[in-house]
Amino acid sequence: MSFRTRNSIKNIVFSEISYVVILLLQFMNRSVFIHFLPEEYLGLNGLFSNVLSFLSLAELGVGSAINFALYKPLKEGDVEALKSLMSLYRHLYKAVGVIVFILGSILMPFLPLLIKDLNSDIKYIYLYFMLYLFNSGISYFYTYKRSLIICDQKEYISTVATTISSIVLKVMQIAVLIVFESYAAYLSVMVAATIAENLIISAVADKMYPYLKDKNNKELDPKVLREIKKNVFALIFHRTGEIIVYATDNIIISKFIGLVSVGLYSNYTLIIQAVKTVTNRFFNAITASLGNLVAFDDKEYVEKMLYNILFINAWIFSFCSISLLCLLQPFIKLWLGEKFLLSDSTVVIIVINFYLTGMRSTVLMFRNATGIFWYDRYKPIAEGAINLIMSVPLALRYGIAGTLSGTIISTLSVPFWVEPYILFKYYFNKKFYGFMLRQLKYLIMTIGISALTYLLCITARFSPLMTLTARIMLCVFVPNVCMSIIFRKDDSYVYFKSSIARIFMKLRDF
Repeated sequence: MSFRTRNSIKNIVFSEISYVVILLLQFMNRSVFIHFLPEEYLGLNGLFSNVLSFLSLAELGVGSAINFALYKPLKEGDVEALKSLMSLYRHLYKAVGVIVFILGSILMPFLPLLIKDLNSDIKYIYLYFMLYLFNSGISYFYTYKRSLIICDQKEYISTVATTISSIVLKVMQIAVLIVFESYAAYLSVMVAATIAENLIISAVADKMYPYLKDKNNKELDPKVLREIKKNVFALIFHRTGEIIVYATDNIIISKFIGLVSVGLYSNYTLIIQAVKTVTNRFFNAITASLGNLVAFDDKEYVEKMLYNILFINAWIFSFCSISLLCLLQPFIKLWLGEKFLLSDSTVVIIVINFYLTGMRSTVLMFRNATGIFWYDRYKPIAEGAINLIMSVPLALRYGIAGTLSGTIISTLSVPFWVEPYILFKYYFNKKFYGFMLRQLKYLIMTIGISALTYLLCITARFSPLMTLTARIMLCVFVPNVCMSIIFRKDDSYVYFKSSIARIFMKLRDF
């Protein structure tokens, strides 16, 4: 087994096992949160997260640009180049951290304008935001060292630290809520855990890479610096567009619908984000290896891997989308109660959004690995503009479903076809029609299997727990059997089966 494959497997295994533990604690944490604090505080969580996503625009894509530049010197063992890159990384991220603190402080007085009918019972809103702001800003002073570990294909080391920190955090937050019933104490524990985790990662990185302590750095290669500047300039547009698209939903809901609606939606996004995190950990775990592959292997082989990963991408997100469609409502009803349910139509919109976003994962992963940020730099701005233009009026008319429909429209209008077009034109030097036909085939398959599975699920009507259990069994069995039959002769399916077999055979080596 190659070094690349070995580290990818190790990263995936550590990531997925750790997150299952964290996920269980997250749901326990949310249950206690809802029991001891008013619903509006859930809305504050979602609102503050979106506001701070806007402040993260100060990062300007520096991290992605430098991460891409790290792959080659890591592969070649060029310590001097790594020292120069990490020194640049450190100084830029410290500046970003300071800028985030300043911008957050300026924005703070305007927070009430983002909340429709602010409840007078919510006191100390500025204190809560300051704690959120500090938690976000402090990470920039240490994140660059974590990035080096990940780019060196050792993400499992970072995962262990994150897992321990998350477990301690969730347990302490539960205890604080039970004892003090205080949102401020809840956030203070979050800040303490973030600081501790970053200090641990920093110490581990210093031990793994002693040259990080060496302040005697050579001047960075002008060619590398020019490439970083070019990518950062392009990523400014990418970051801006992404934030406008993905960080405005809760702000729009808070402003035009209400803070309680943000709280209701946040319960669904907790589940959606949990699924996204599990899937993203899979893709993130192989991104560093992919960057290594792109740097040294021929494009024909890279294209073959693109279609193999797209197939795995489609299988994962089709299965997850079908499961979410059938399980979200009965799970929320059993977990929190009927009063926390959104409409069925809203759930359908949430799932469509999830699927379309997920099916972009393969192209975005290859874009990051190949460093092609420049050619579609204006795409995110167009996407963000369409999202805002559509989401606000749709939110006023259709509520949460309207807000999310605006995101779907913007996704289909621009990035869903522009991203593969750019990748194939500027990296593979080919037409992208074959790729889009694959996407269409996977979409049609997902719609058909979704309809079949949903029709079977709605016939399962028992007690809430038995209904959920029956639906889970159907969701596990029906989609996977159908996809196995449909793709049994597909080359990517054969590759996928053989890869899984090799992984299970090699797991004993770890």
